[in-house]
Order: sequence, then structure tokens, then C-alpha cells
Amino acid sequence: MILLAGGTKDSRIIAEKLLIDKHKIIVTTATEYGGQLISHLDLEVRVAKLDLEGLENLANEMDVSCIVDATHPYAIEISNNLLKLSTILGVPYYRYERSMLEYKKENSFYSLEKLINFLEGVRGNILLTLGSNNIHLFKDLKNKKSIYIRVLPTEYAIKKCEDAGFRPSQILGLQGPFNTTFNEAIYGNYDIKYVVTKESGATGGELEKVEAASNLGVKVVVLKRPVVQYRNLYNEIDDLIGAIK
Repeated sequence: MILLAGGTKDSRIIAEKLLIDKHKIIVTTATEYGGQLISHLDLEVRVAKLDLEGLENLANEMDVSCIVDATHPYAIEISNNLLKLSTILGVPYYRYERSMLEYKKENSFYSLEKLINFLEGVRGNILLTLGSNNIHLFKDLKNKKSIYIRVLPTEYAIKKCEDAGFRPSQILGLQGPFNTTFNEAIYGNYDIKYVVTKESGATGGELEKVEAASNLGVKVVVLKRPVVQYRNLYNEIDDLIGAIK
């Protein structure tokens, strides 16, 4: 049994390719949305935020013989726990991660705290595209009224924004990724001067955000990927599948 940690579009593609080879798969994902992405496939899904103990219990229950980590590049806690789990169980661990895009990153930060400090010193409207999990950290910004937030149109994400004190007019509930033209329309409509993004890679729509920003003279602020010492890291899905074979 393969334990696939996912919840992204990439993990769905990986699962589909593994099923072609008749592998038995159990997928763990932290969100209902992540589970919905693969609900049509012939596999078992567990939607829960599992710690190391929870992952170990699940692995023993399902007799896991291989771990595939296809979680989001910024979900470092689950990745570190999966690395530990592979050692505890003595089973192979494989990591898939999207390649980072190469472009000039004038305003880039490894620390979210430093990024927030930078944003407090800028003038003009800001579009956050970092997701909703850390939105509470932005609730005390002096220029909070100049911030717009693009998040998934789910009750969970919208409530996180509202709980942080953002008004409905500042919350854009939209399902991406988006093309360059759509991003340009958003930037123009809300008079955006700064767009804040993660290094999500091509699949996450980062390129289209950056292209739209370049076309309109919008400045890009980047939250850089955290550094994790992965084992068996692959940036191409077919290479990953080949290694598992």
C-alpha cells in the first residue's frame, strides 16, 4: 500500500498514474477540498490533519510499504513528519515538488514576519495570494484597509479572513489558477500596486501572476519556499513514477 500525502492538483495526477500501474493507494489530505480533487478515483481518502502519531497509526493500519510526499511546498510540518515516518517504518520515501520559476525577485523573504514588515512600509493597494492559513498575522497592519485577499471560495477560507477583521469588499473568493489576462483584470479593477505570492511554481499559477504584474507595472513580493532536506526529490512526475516502479 502506498501512502500518498497530497491535496494538490499534482497529487491527483500522481495518484492517477500510480493507479494505472495497479498500485493500492491511500491518500491523506488536510482539507475537504483536497479530498474532493481525488474523490472520483479508485482509492481510499482520509481527510484529517495528522501529526506523526496519527500518520504512524494510519500507516500501520493500512500496512504502508511506501510513502509519496506530494504536499504543498510550504507544508513543511507534514513533510518533516513523513520523513520521520519513513525512518520509523523502514520504508522508502519519495518527494515530488514543482520546480521553482526563474524571474527577478527584488522583494523576496523567507520570513513571513519580515514580509509583513515590508508591506507595512509601502503605499498603494496590496493583493495577497498566500492562502488563508496565516491571514491572522496581517490583522494588525497599519495599512490593512489597502489589502485585498484572494482565497478559495470556501466557508473555511472566508471565515479566516473575516475573523482577521477584513471586510467582504476586501475578500476575493475565487478558484484558480488564473491566466494572465484574468490577473490583469483583477490588478486593474482593484488598483493593485503590490501582489504577494508564494513560489508555487507553474502549476500554481505563479507565472501568470508575475506576467500580469510585469505588464501593468505592479511590484511582486515573494514569500520564498522554506528549505527542507528531502530525500529522493523529483521535479517531474514521470521521473517520480519511474523511481517508484
